[in-house]
Amino acid sequence: MLLLRKWLKILILPPVLWITLLVVVLVFWNKKWARRALLTGVIVIALLHSTILAWAASYLLESRFPRLRDIRIAAPYDAIVVLTGGHATIHRVEEAWRLYRTLPRPIIVAGDGADPFTTVPSENKVACNYLALLGVPAAHIIPETNSRNTFESAIEVGKILQGKGWRRYLLVTSALHMPRSMLAFQKLAPTPIAAPGNFTVGRRTFGLAALLPSEWAASTTSDAFYEYLGLINYRWRIRFHRAAP
Repeated sequence: MLLLRKWLKILILPPVLWITLLVVVLVFWNKKWARRALLTGVIVIALLHSTILAWAASYLLESRFPRLRDIRIAAPYDAIVVLTGGHATIHRVEEAWRLYRTLPRPIIVAGDGADPFTTVPSENKVACNYLALLGVPAAHIIPETNSRNTFESAIEVGKILQGKGWRRYLLVTSALHMPRSMLAFQKLAPTPIAAPGNFTVGRRTFGLAALLPSEWAASTTSDAFYEYLGLINYRWRIRFHRAAP
């Protein structure tokens, strides 16, 4: 199932999506609708890869939960939960460390993105080792390695919280990822307090150059598009999960 999800992600997100469109157009080039589809596709791709639209797509997600600057507002809480997530893991761990220094609480490191086909250390192990290197005592580092995605992390973290009698906790992840994470954790592991980090966009002004495609915009649009698809998917999965016996 994990490999299937990875392949589906590759197939439905750029650039494979654009390549698929191009192949379809070439196959049916003699059809009038194919030539129209090519023109429409070029316009849509150019717009989606423009800086201004990439910024807007990300800002709508990142602005939903502001950074938790004064954690005394959120206290009391029992734990800090930090989600692993590829290249963003280190940034998330550093945000968890910032919060921990102000008010030390056990840190649950949730998710294990280990690739079964490599010998590279898992994201969970890297995160736990980094926390230890930063000075967090081993007794305050709780690895959760059963989950492979955010939805599963919410389920597994809920079990840990219930077992320890904890309820309120800080949920640390990337700002872009926070809406999807809160959707899952609010339903499956209450009661989370959003503590986003790793912000990638902020308020800014734009010139005409922002309408042009850029490498940054292409990457940012892809990440935002993935999160919007994830929100739709999680709403369905939560409804399905509730119906399960």
